[in-house]
Amino acid sequence: MVVRTELLSRSFLLKARNWSLNAPRRGLPSLCVFDLTGATESALIGLDSTYRLKDFFWVDEARLIFRFGMFERLQTQSGMQEFEAWRAVSYDVNSGESTVLMNDTRGMVDTSNIVSLLPQDEGKVLIMGWIYDSGATSGTIMPTKSNKGWMPRTFAVNLKNGKTRKAETFPKHTDQVVFDQYGREVARLRRDINLGTSTVYRGRDEIYFEDDVNVRNLRLIALEESVGDLIVWIDRGENRGLNYMSLRDGSMSPVMIGDKRAGAAATIIDPYTGTLVGVEYGGEWDEQVFLVPELDAAQSAIEAAMPGKHVTITSWTADRKKVSVALAEAGRPADYFVYDSAAGTMGSIGSAGSHLVNRPVGNVVSISYEARDGRTIQGFVTLPPGKTSDNGPFPLVVLPHGGPVAHDTAEFDWWSGAYAEAGYAVLRPNYRGSTGSTSEHRFAGYGEYGGKMVDDVIDGAAWAIAQGIAKPDGYCIAGGSYGGYSALMVAARDSGQVKCAISVNGVTDPILRLSEYTPDSNAYNHYELMLGSGRFSDDASRAAIMPVRQAGAMSAPILIMHGREDTRVPFRQFTRMREATGNRPNFTFVEMEGEDHFLQSTYARSDVLNRTRTFLEAHHPVQ
Repeated sequence: MVVRTELLSRSFLLKARNWSLNAPRRGLPSLCVFDLTGATESALIGLDSTYRLKDFFWVDEARLIFRFGMFERLQTQSGMQEFEAWRAVSYDVNSGESTVLMNDTRGMVDTSNIVSLLPQDEGKVLIMGWIYDSGATSGTIMPTKSNKGWMPRTFAVNLKNGKTRKAETFPKHTDQVVFDQYGREVARLRRDINLGTSTVYRGRDEIYFEDDVNVRNLRLIALEESVGDLIVWIDRGENRGLNYMSLRDGSMSPVMIGDKRAGAAATIIDPYTGTLVGVEYGGEWDEQVFLVPELDAAQSAIEAAMPGKHVTITSWTADRKKVSVALAEAGRPADYFVYDSAAGTMGSIGSAGSHLVNRPVGNVVSISYEARDGRTIQGFVTLPPGKTSDNGPFPLVVLPHGGPVAHDTAEFDWWSGAYAEAGYAVLRPNYRGSTGSTSEHRFAGYGEYGGKMVDDVIDGAAWAIAQGIAKPDGYCIAGGSYGGYSALMVAARDSGQVKCAISVNGVTDPILRLSEYTPDSNAYNHYELMLGSGRFSDDASRAAIMPVRQAGAMSAPILIMHGREDTRVPFRQFTRMREATGNRPNFTFVEMEGEDHFLQSTYARSDVLNRTRTFLEAHHPVQ
């Protein structure tokens, strides 16, 4: 079995008899279904090249649902717009037949948001989307846009023929709805950005209210049926982190793990029951803590049997007797297994990167350094295979992560791994604003999108040179999304040291990007918070954080690549930069036809690596 690391990404699901995984087919994500008993042959479900597999889950022993995205241009009330449309497909394992769900609807951007498997209504699922009420005709389903005039609506959908039946419409300004496993409303969150208020309702009864809200400080996670309360996320004040919210009066109590608060953790929800079964903490490795005895025991047994390996449980059967698990070491692709607790056995499935099994990989080292204002920045340096810092200095590539609300870990990373294999030291800093550390470190990024977050990256390169890890004659910088933006800004601000810069799907005009969000939307408010609300009232302040206005300060060779079907950072960011630079010879622009923001195909990632490694060798050679 050959499974490329960048395509697997923990996408592995178990049922009692079958299991499935995300694997490449002609370089594109596809779905493989295997019979654990060996009674039937495996099935490969290939997707058209225009479809991008997102995720998948089992409905029952014979039916699988997978979701995919596709690039579309649609006529809207605001004119022609580009979207990534989301669709869901029901696949019958026995017959091999597949059906697109909600196939009797038109003009809907997202028809994949399944909120209940409706166990009381066999053969149907409940899908929720957002309908725009313009006061005239019905609009389109489009989550994550402005909640002004948008109303969630649920549809009962037949899994065999994909046909829909409208179930319920919720009031305007409804931001979230929590359902029980039978598709019944438990609670809903009404958020009015204009008034700055958030209200939680149980039926018609208001159980919680807060004002002075300009970002999503409150999120409803799930119903915890064992205690009869909601699990919610609070992002401010003394209750920050995971909490139970009483459905009776809205009072809060912290989610506890033993005698400690769960705090700022991600939730692990059981896909069969919708209940909380564990939490995950970010850090050098993302660590799981399970709250149910079956999964906690499985984790302990696997860790005892495989010392020195980082254990991540990726899925389990409904009875939790079998689990799929990823075992990893720093910088090396994970190996996947099925653990059977009843039999006490663990069988190998394969490697997430079989092409690297017998090849040396880069040496990933956790590091920290002090930024110019004294803040401690944690990160990772990946050194060439078999090398340590004592073998330095090496030519340096700085690779800031995207997001920016994200973080790098010690796990295998295809981009830094490829550069390290070529002989470079690669620095991946978790600059302020990153997750995976404290809330204070994340909040320190607010207002510093084009400021101290960029300075942290420059300071990391200076640290690597001072430590003797990097050669003192300069460095190159590369990144994707926000990391691409950071690469361009560093090229402008540290032009005396930057020998070349690479931006892939990067933001080039953050002010334009802000204007593309609806002003009363959650996305707008969060992006404005990251940029710095009220800080850019004059032209000079705006120009200082805009690569399109800083191109003249970039003297090093610059390579800019962008997916033509990128909807996260729209392609117009690429064209704006190309227009701003004119015919300047140090800029090279590459359009990636048919590719999206996340470069999901093997072709896209191979193209990025081949072009950028050639670019690095030309302007920052290893020898």
